[in-house]
Parts: sequence; C-alpha cells; structure tokens
Amino acid sequence: MAGVAIVAAFVAADLGALRIDGLSTLDRHLYDGRQRIAAPAPDDRIVIIDIDERSLAERGRWPWDRATIAALVQALVDRGGAAVVGLDILFAERQAGTDDDARLARTLAERPVVLGYYFTSDREERTSGALPAPLYDGEAARELAPRITHASGYGANLAELQRAARASGFFNPFLGGGLDPDGVIRALPLLIGYGGAVYDSLAVAVLREYLGHASLAVRGDRLVLDGTRGQAVFPVSAGFTAMVPLAGRGGANGGRFRYLSASDVLDGRIDWNLLRDRIVLVGTTAPGLTDLRATPVSEVFPGVEIHASLLSGALDARIKQRPAGAPAIAALATLTVAGLLALVLPALAALGAVLASVVGAMALAGINTIAYSNLGQVLPLSASLAAVLTLGLFNLAAGWLSEGRARRAMMQLFGEYLSPELVEQMARDPFAWRIGQSTNRELTILFADIRGFTRIAETMEPEALREYLNAFLTGMTEVIHAHRGTVDKYMGDAVMAFWGAPIDDPAHADHAVSAALAMQVEVRRMSDALRARGLPPLAIGIGVNTGVARVGDMGSKLRRAYTAVGDAVNLASRLEGLTKQYEVPLLVGEATVRRCRQHAFSELAHATVAGRAESVRVFVPMAGRRVGAEAAVTRPMPASMQVAGDAREALHEGTSPGV
Repeated sequence: MAGVAIVAAFVAADLGALRIDGLSTLDRHLYDGRQRIAAPAPDDRIVIIDIDERSLAERGRWPWDRATIAALVQALVDRGGAAVVGLDILFAERQAGTDDDARLARTLAERPVVLGYYFTSDREERTSGALPAPLYDGEAARELAPRITHASGYGANLAELQRAARASGFFNPFLGGGLDPDGVIRALPLLIGYGGAVYDSLAVAVLREYLGHASLAVRGDRLVLDGTRGQAVFPVSAGFTAMVPLAGRGGANGGRFRYLSASDVLDGRIDWNLLRDRIVLVGTTAPGLTDLRATPVSEVFPGVEIHASLLSGALDARIKQRPAGAPAIAALATLTVAGLLALVLPALAALGAVLASVVGAMALAGINTIAYSNLGQVLPLSASLAAVLTLGLFNLAAGWLSEGRARRAMMQLFGEYLSPELVEQMARDPFAWRIGQSTNRELTILFADIRGFTRIAETMEPEALREYLNAFLTGMTEVIHAHRGTVDKYMGDAVMAFWGAPIDDPAHADHAVSAALAMQVEVRRMSDALRARGLPPLAIGIGVNTGVARVGDMGSKLRRAYTAVGDAVNLASRLEGLTKQYEVPLLVGEATVRRCRQHAFSELAHATVAGRAESVRVFVPMAGRRVGAEAAVTRPMPASMQVAGDAREALHEGTSPGV
C-alpha cells in the first residue's frame, strides 16, 4: 500500500494536482544542461547588426537620431541587399525639432523592415504608441484565446512609424504571462492576445516577410508559415510558445551567427555580400542598453540573438516542443515504471532492489532522451525519477527495518536456547542457519535429570523447591551454553539439549561430552553449596547420544518451539534413564563414541532399551583420559559389580567418573 501511495503521489505531481517543491526546477535544470552541451552550428542566413560599445563610442550615446537609424536601414537594404530587416528596437518617443521621424517613416515604407514593440501584464494597463494591425480578430481570435497568453498593456512605436512599416512583431518574452518563472528565457510566445485580437511575435513577423508575405495557419500543435520562398514550422509548446534552440555562449564570439558592428555598416567598412538575401536583425549587446538576458546557456545572452536562434530553428525544423500533453505522458511513464517497481521491489533483496531501481531509472532516462533527441519532445522527468528513487529508498528502509525486526525476533527466540555468542554469530551470518523450516541434521543430544527429585520435593516448601530447581536449571544452562550447545527444553527437573543446530558444529559430539562432564563438576559444586545451607544434596544422571534427527521450528498453530525429534533423541533419553539402572552419572551411546575425537571411553554393557529389539552398547568416559585425533575405546567388557560399585561410590562422594 505504501508503494501504491508513493506512485499515486508522483503521478499527481506530474499532472499538477500535487505540488512537490523542486521537481519543476530539476526539469528546468535538465533541459538547460542539454542546451549547454549542444554544439553551436553556424548559420550564415541570419546576420546580427550590433549596436555595440564601439558603435556608441563612435556615434554617440543611445538613442541615436532617427536620421542615423534611417541611414542604417538604407545601407542594409539598398547596399547590402538584405531580404528583411528586423529591428529589435522601439521608437516610442517623437524626435522634436526635426523631420527625422518622417524620413525614417519614408525609409520604412519603401523597404522590407519589421518593427518591434512589447506587451506588458502590469496592473495599471499602461499603453503607449500605436499597435499594428492584429494578425487575427473576431472569431479566429476567440478560437485561439484559450491557448495563448493575454496582455493588459503595451509599449509600441510612434503611429507615424507604425503606419509606414510593412510589419511589426512583439519582441519581449512576456515573463509575466507565467513563462519561465525563474526568469530564464527558454521559450518565446509566438502569439499574444490583447483587446480581443491576436498579435504575432517579431520572429514570426520576420519569417513571414522573409518567406515572401507568407500566410499563417494554426494546425493542431504547429504554427505553419507558407510563402513564395518556402515554408517554416513552429512546434507549439504550452502557452503557445516555441522553445528556443540556444547553443554556444552567444555574442560576436559565440560562433553561431555573424555579428557586424553598426558603426562599421554606417561607415561602409564591411563586405556587403555578407548581407545579400539574409535575414538581418538589428539589436544591441552594449551592457548599458539592458538587452542582455538570462538563458540556459548564459546569464548575459544578447536578446537579439534569442530571436535569431528561434528563426534559425524554425528554418531548420530544430525547435523542440513541450507538448500540452507532456504532463499526461510523464504521468503515464511514472505509473508504468514506478508502478511495476512498486509490485516487484517488496519481493527483492537489498541488492536486487537497488538493481531494479537503477534499471527503472535508466529506462525512464533513456525514453526521455530518445523523446528529446529523436522526436524533439521536451518531457518532464524529475517526478518519474523521484518516484523510482523514493520507492527504492523506501523498500531498502522497509527491508532494513524488517530485517532488524526479524533479527531481533531471532535473537529473542534463540536467546532462550543458545549462548549470547552463538546468537550474535547467527545475527552476523544469517546463511548459517534456517528458521521457519525443519531439516534432517546429525546432532548429539543430551538429557540430564535430577536423581531422587520426587523425594526431594516431598521434603521442601514450594517456594524453596522453586529456587532449588531454578538454581539447578540455570547452572546447567550456563554450562551447555559455554560448550556451544542448544537448550531444547526444560521438563520439570530434566534438561534436554543438543549440538549441531541451528549452527553447524563439526565437533558436536566432543562438545556434548565435554558439557556433560562439566555439568557433573557444576553439580558437585552446587551440591556442596546446598548441603552447607541445610538443603538436600544434588546428583544427576546424563545420557548422550548422536544420530540424525529432525530439527527446526515445530509445533501447532497456537504454539511453536525450536526442537529436535527422532530415534536418536529417544535413545539419548533412554540412556539417561539407564544411568539409574547402572548407577553411573553418565552414559554415552556408541554413535557418540565413534564421532568423538577428544575423549576416551570404556564400554560398560550391552543394554536392553525399551522399544528396541536389539541391545545397544553403552559407554562411560574414562577418568582423566583425553585423546587428540581419535577416540580411545577399550575392549568390550561386561558390566561388573566393580564398575557399579565405583559409580555408587562416586555419586555418594559427589564425584563422577571421568571428571
């Protein structure tokens, strides 16, 4: 459910129904990075006439008089043969005391010149100058109205100049319309609505003139210009904008477009063939004229080159598109990839979850890159990647917490059976043991029982008996743990333990016998302490046997325990019972003797065991005897009164043979 919630949240973020801070910023940074690595391909169809610092130094401060502007336009068209001149300049104020405005108007009327102006969205709805004739009005404007940005004011050219110009287009990016909220120009509006009419941008107006009075048509998500000199297409992005295909650092040394100084044009210090049949844009890179813009490729990019880049992209069909359906496409990608991961990750281990998340992220990035490079589509990616990352981290955290709970549960469970050292070893090496299943394992099983416990219980108060029994069980458990054994269960005054599970123990037989001998030593120490307190002395009988048993987590649906069952377990219990018959404290089965490598044994008898047709050989450890490589077994000998007498004497004195 948590995975589904994560996927749903990021799908909602893709669709704009949920705002997650930073995702849109990441998408913009991704787009900017792709723009920065794009190689600047030179385009000699467009020339920029730069009112640069040298021009201002030679011709005087801005604004220049209209006669100078008229001379510049005449030189570009008449001497240079420019196909169209776009002025990224505004003539909003009348030049008093001269007829230069009229001269400039006549110059504009006789030549293919496109004037520039701007729209605003300020609250005062201020206006100045005269707008050109709209591109669309009436019903056509109303059809486009839902798709375009609308302005509340404008700053236009003098009416006299506007009437004389063949065409005009707005040149501002119109940031107030919601485009590029971080102030970085990545797209320019193609059309803007004002007063119920629709107006076109400087780039559109220049291309219409360049293509030979091209007609303009909106065809779905394309703005198509058809003219006598060819066709150009603007893929329309959200807000009826066009993504600007920027490359290089911009400016005269940027390597993309040819820059010519305006003063060189006015003085005739250029090769006029450079302008023949070209699109010529007049703008400025002088810092004081405030036409340097922040773009993905540079924080001080010439505004006039932004228009040049858009024109070049339209002519070469290189404009990327941020389609209106981009959020839905991104949401579908998130739902598909992240949704699949939400189903798969919970079933994977940590490494598998990491690999699956990496594959999912790479798939999303690859699809996004193909869409950008091959299809020209700018699609959101950050929410999809964030969904995959969040799912991966969530499942890793959940797995870590689950593993922690399982480890704590394991330690809590086996802490009742094993020494803390073995439990810690199991926690460090989870592959060394198995829980939740039972297996056949070779074990060495030990049963220990208090001798005469019924008689002892009759002579003691219940509370004292409880302390007596608890002291015994605690002491025996500590010895078993010290010898790497597993305490299976307590059965009244008896203890069952085994070696060889849950952690493999190649020396389980030797460890079990060592524990049995140490238990006799501990019992003697405890018995001396009990007698000193006036309590009954303590003696035990121990049976040890080795064999294959079924070991694991067993029980009912209501209660389970980690235990061992099988014939080898039953025989160990029977050997413990035989210690009473033979009056010895410890009996060891033949299989244990054969597996031991550190203890020597003496055969005591061929004993008859309840439930078995054949007798079994039983052994006792030889006092003080330990061997290195192989167990030493004396030749078989019958049980004798001497052996039984030695055992009885040892019990009476609180000692045990072989200790």
